[in-house]
Order: sequence, then C-alpha cells, then structure tokens
Amino acid sequence: MSATPEKIVAASKANVEAGLKSASAFVTTVFTAAERVATLNLATARTAFDDSVAFSKAIMATKDPKALAALSIGAVTPSVEKSVAYGRSLSAISADTQEELTKLVEAETSVLGQNFDTALEGLFKNAPAGSESAVAAVKAALANANSAYEGASKAAKQVAAAAQASVEKATATAVQNVEKGAKAAASALKVA
Repeated sequence: MSATPEKIVAASKANVEAGLKSASAFVTTVFTAAERVATLNLATARTAFDDSVAFSKAIMATKDPKALAALSIGAVTPSVEKSVAYGRSLSAISADTQEELTKLVEAETSVLGQNFDTALEGLFKNAPAGSESAVAAVKAALANANSAYEGASKAAKQVAAAAQASVEKATATAVQNVEKGAKAAASALKVA
C-alpha cells in the first residue's frame, strides 16, 4: 500500500470537507440553541411585563387591606409556577442541545475510529513476518479501549438522566410546598 501524492491530496481534501461539515453542524446546533433561549427570554420578559402591569392595576383598584394581602398572596403561586416553567424550558433546550452535540461528537468519533482502523489494517497487512503477536496485541488493546469508551459513555448518559429526574422531582416538590404555603396564608388571612 503506497501513498501517492494523488491519494494524499484526495485524503486531505476529504478530511477538510468532513471537518467543515462537522464544524458547520456543531455551530448550527449551538446557534439554534441560542435562538431558542433568546426567544424564551423575550417571551418571558413580555409575560413578566404584562403580569406586572395587570398586578399594578389590580393593586390600584383594591381598597381593602385584606383584599390587597389576598391579591399579593395569590400572586405567589403563579409566579413560582412561571419560574419553574421557565427553568424547565431552559432545561429542555439544554438537554436537546446536549443530545444533538453528543450525536455529532459520537458520529465524528466513529468516523475517526474507522479511519484509524483502516490505516492500521493497511499497516498490519505490510507488517513483517513474525509480528503477528504484536499486531494481535495492538488489536486487542484497541478493542478494549473502544469497549471502555462505550461503557463510560453509557454511564455518563445514565448519570445525566438520573440528575435530570432528580431536578424535576425537587422542582415539583418546591412548587407543591409553595402552593401549600400560599393556601395556608390565604386561609390565615380569611380568619383574621
């Protein structure tokens, strides 16, 4: 297997094109995530502004101190729920982006691994007689490294999924506690 200048140029061109394609996909994914976050932030800011205007009007229309206190207490739960929804939306954008970037990296790693394996096979074919045990050792080491990488990748995905589930559970508990507190405050206000 000899490397002619034409083969080297063709391989270099293919590598550059593949690199540009990968970089483009990576940047597109990041820009898409940034656009989604910007859209979410604008929508959240608009909603917060509208809510504050409506709340201000409601406060100005209130004449009774108990009604004012009830209005304030009643605003707590929706505010917390909106904050939680915002956090969930950010989390979803993050998870989607991470998943897409992981797919891109895994695809690139796979291609690089295949190219490396092909290059090694070419070297192994031209290996001198008597080097079969060294070739077998290199192949075994590569297989073990690939297996370790796959195991680590699977473990990382499981940890990320467990962390996400834990955050969602904690968020749901926090919302429930705020709702209970708001209800208790509203009940205390009615008694007073």
